[in-house]
Amino acid sequence: MSKTIGKASLEADEEGLVTLQCDRCKSRFKMECSYLNDELEENEICCPLCGISEKLNTFWSEEVIVEAQKIAIAEAERMFVEALKGIKSKHIKIETKPVQRVDTDIAIKNKDYDMLRVRVNCCDKIIALTSSDVTAGFYCPYCGRIIK
Repeated sequence: MSKTIGKASLEADEEGLVTLQCDRCKSRFKMECSYLNDELEENEICCPLCGISEKLNTFWSEEVIVEAQKIAIAEAERMFVEALKGIKSKHIKIETKPVQRVDTDIAIKNKDYDMLRVRVNCCDKIIALTSSDVTAGFYCPYCGRIIK
């Protein structure tokens, strides 16, 4: 059974880029929000540093995951309280405390990491990386080609 219990959205920076984080190597980078919303569809994103391609849901930043966990824990607590309300017996008395309310519609502001904007010519799109990542070389997150 699947149920949507909340909605988290990432706000783009002033240049329309959104911060993502690779689940494997933990590197942060930025991609065009318009691409993620309008063009990505079922395609995968390539991590600019480790080069591994995955679906978008493996690139959520730690901040997004923490907020999603808060919503999930609050929903689990609510479900336990609801399940225990129906138990009545002369031998068992169950008292529940009110469940803490959590905002289930959150907008996460884009943190301004010290990143350089780079146009990847292969896809004619903008990304942002740390200066050391740009110097070392990277993969295009849009198509996966090696950029040096």
